Amino acid sequence: MPDKITIINVFWMAMITGMLTATVALYDQKTDTSKVYGPYASARTAIISQY
Repeated sequence: MPDKITIINVFWMAMITGMLTATVALYDQKTDTSKVYGPYASARTAIISQY
């Protein structure tokens, strides 16, 4: 039977892998441009420099 450290390491790796998989699955979708209000972050310096 594996010792406590090995069990904790396996559990930790499984948990981190699950969270990483969930993050990739949730944020892998393209953003809908109709839901974005205002300029993109890359355009903000041009807009601020107008004032």
